Amino acid sequence: LPLPRRHDLVWLTPGAPVAVAPGEPEAALSAWLARGLPLVAARRDPAAAPSVALGLARPPGSPSRRIAARAAPGAIARTAQPPLLADALESAPPAWRASLRALDAEARATGLALRVHGSLAWQHLSGEPFLRPASDVDLLVAPRDLAALGRALAVLREHRAGPPRLDGEVLLPGGRAVAWRELASGRPRVLVKHDDGISL
Repeated sequence: LPLPRRHDLVWLTPGAPVAVAPGEPEAALSAWLARGLPLVAARRDPAAAPSVALGLARPPGSPSRRIAARAAPGAIARTAQPPLLADALESAPPAWRASLRALDAEARATGLALRVHGSLAWQHLSGEPFLRPASDVDLLVAPRDLAALGRALAVLREHRAGPPRLDGEVLLPGGRAVAWRELASGRPRVLVKHDDGISL
């Protein structure tokens, strides 16, 4: 299997060894994996190659909100892109669903597929309560060219105030990503996240 990209969902082979950072709640990670649920690929650390950096978020109120883990590439059973907004929005609070449906329909009408990461994705995957009234919905969009990027930013600007408030990233070629709000602001310099680092 190819190495997962940042934000990809990663399912591990049952019983495969997983290393957690010192002090992390290994029992919580084991319980999650025992349910057949995925982890999320994190930014690669070349110094730790060939192991794959993975992460798990926990619901508000958990003793540890984020768990960092590593696994060998051979432990990966399968990977997938983050959930589509169309699939995940039914896991959102009822008061948000109409606006999220409208956002998704408008994006689809312009040829864009919106995906989600963050709290809405974790809630959709697990059925556990990750979202709070003030939570953002973190979106991912991968425009195929500059014209599609312009359409994506226009759609996101129109809906950004919410509720819910929208956040997230535009995924660019080569494993790069930029916060869409930074792109929409017109700033001359933006922070670019890569699969294995960050740059301006």
